[in-house]
Amino acid sequence: MKIEDLNLTPEERAELEAWGEEMAAKAVTDDYAEKLKPTAPALLELQRAAARRIYLTSQAEKAVRDAVAQARAQGLSWNVVGQALGTTGEAARQRYSAA
Repeated sequence: MKIEDLNLTPEERAELEAWGEEMAAKAVTDDYAEKLKPTAPALLELQRAAARRIYLTSQAEKAVRDAVAQARAQGLSWNVVGQALGTTGEAARQRYSAA
């Protein structure tokens, strides 16, 4: 899987690339590199899973933002939106008012 296959936003891609750079920097230390040698396939799978998590989380957040915007456009109160999201209306308003 390549990073291009993930259809990430520029911000998500930058976050993922920064994480990769951080992991690469850690890998150059002798102690960390030694721990990686016997588990390289497991590490690769972990990195792929982490990338998928980032992508899926961003997709889920987008779906929620879109649903909140639609609910608000149809007149639902912030209290109702917050309740549907398992939080307070005020917390929902603070998080999604730009949606």
